[in-house]
Amino acid sequence: MSRPSAQTRTATPTTPRPRTPRLSEFAIDLADHGRIIDLRREPDAPARLPRGKEDGRYRCCACGKSLIFAAESTAGSGFTPRFRHDAGGADPDRCKAPATRALAVHADLTRAFDLHDRLTRALPTTTVHVAIDPDLAASDWNLPPALVLRRGRHIAVIDHPHHLLNQHAAQTRLQSVRTHYGDHAAHWWLYNRDDPQAFDYAGTHTVRISGEPATHDKIRPTRDQRLTNTAGAQVAWLTEDKILIPYGGRPVTHTAREGETWTGDTARWAHDWALSHPRPAPDASWWGLIPLPLTAALAQPAFHPVPAHRIMAALAASQRRREEHRRALARTAYTRNHPPATNPVQLTLDAALDTAPATKATPAPAPAPAPQREATPNPGPLPRVAGKSPKPRWTWRRLLPRRWR
Repeated sequence: MSRPSAQTRTATPTTPRPRTPRLSEFAIDLADHGRIIDLRREPDAPARLPRGKEDGRYRCCACGKSLIFAAESTAGSGFTPRFRHDAGGADPDRCKAPATRALAVHADLTRAFDLHDRLTRALPTTTVHVAIDPDLAASDWNLPPALVLRRGRHIAVIDHPHHLLNQHAAQTRLQSVRTHYGDHAAHWWLYNRDDPQAFDYAGTHTVRISGEPATHDKIRPTRDQRLTNTAGAQVAWLTEDKILIPYGGRPVTHTAREGETWTGDTARWAHDWALSHPRPAPDASWWGLIPLPLTAALAQPAFHPVPAHRIMAALAASQRRREEHRRALARTAYTRNHPPATNPVQLTLDAALDTAPATKATPAPAPAPAPQREATPNPGPLPRVAGKSPKPRWTWRRLLPRRWR
């Protein structure tokens, strides 16, 4: 049996191996609280950082091994500074971590430094560093490197997760930030607005802020987002040029008080929503989002979103006015359906006289009317009664003869 020729052989498809990225530009500086050095963004590093091993000061971001900082010895040597592993082999500069881990670490570093650049441009008076817990360097990162913002004595730590966390990882991170930076440090958790796992869209609703209507997005928060919010951290979402700050919302039904009616035309006004701020309450059914520019949210003292808190206070005042107006409608409906009973007051004559002013003359009482007899039918003329004729009167005419009378 003859072998198939080279032209007739079917080429077996091969999956290309992922190219391991070079991480020689990055290193964890143990002497600076785990700050990650990026030689491309720090051109002054060769003049500022000591060269060599420096007693294990520099660590690899992927494998956690000690690194050697190799820098140019003279200003005109043209040597490219880099971190290399303290190991032999054909390529000592290449990390021995698996390619998948190196790719994931490189992607996290790229994402963190992109946000670093945005914050540096938006907050020129703030020092921004990328940092990681050195103990996590030799394992898979549950959380990518955080950003540490410093402005005078104020500190803010921004975690920027790109996938959901388990409860243990979130609680460990919260405790670690408190232990390392203190309770006074502001702790932010920034999620991506375009990440469907971290942004469960729940529609929109219309609010009125100081009389002006506005439309806010609503979301259903995840378990770890509720956890970090309850623990006191500031949860927010990042878009291209804005930060979305949440407040809590839940449906409420107004109960009728005395003198109110919530039926008929006013029945629909009984259903409303209640606000919880400056952080959403644990029992909030959904979270509303206030969009703020990046500079407005983080440029405030102590890195607190003061402009968002002002808007929430305006929403709370609008909610109180809205409830008062609806209850006024309910009272009007009650009055319309239950008119008050009218009882006329009759004053006697004595009471009327007693209430008259003393300075005026008291009028004489009118005479009582005579009692009227009952009317009888007219019986007609009375009949004549026969009797004696009256005696004629004497006159001189009687003396005359009859013919002359």
